[in-house]
Amino acid sequence: MSRRRSIRTYSFLGLVMAAFSIFLLSGCAGGPSQEELSLLEEKRQAVEAAQKQVEEKKAEKARLERKVAEKKATKKALEEKRDATKAALTEMD
Repeated sequence: MSRRRSIRTYSFLGLVMAAFSIFLLSGCAGGPSQEELSLLEEKRQAVEAAQKQVEEKKAEKARLERKVAEKKATKKALEEKRDATKAALTEMD
């Protein structure tokens, strides 16, 4: 029984060591190539440009929302003035 146990233990340890070795060797591969680095830089610049565009669009949206709010307030004031004028004309008759 103990011989079977020791064979299993050594087999398991051998398997674990092999997996660990493969893991280490795959991590030791060379660094990124120049092509990969330039592609990464292009993507980084594209992301920065997209983020800048998003910020510009958000600012434009906020400006337009303020403009709409101002126009709504002006419209409401003019409607109130129109209603007051209509009421005054009705009272004159």
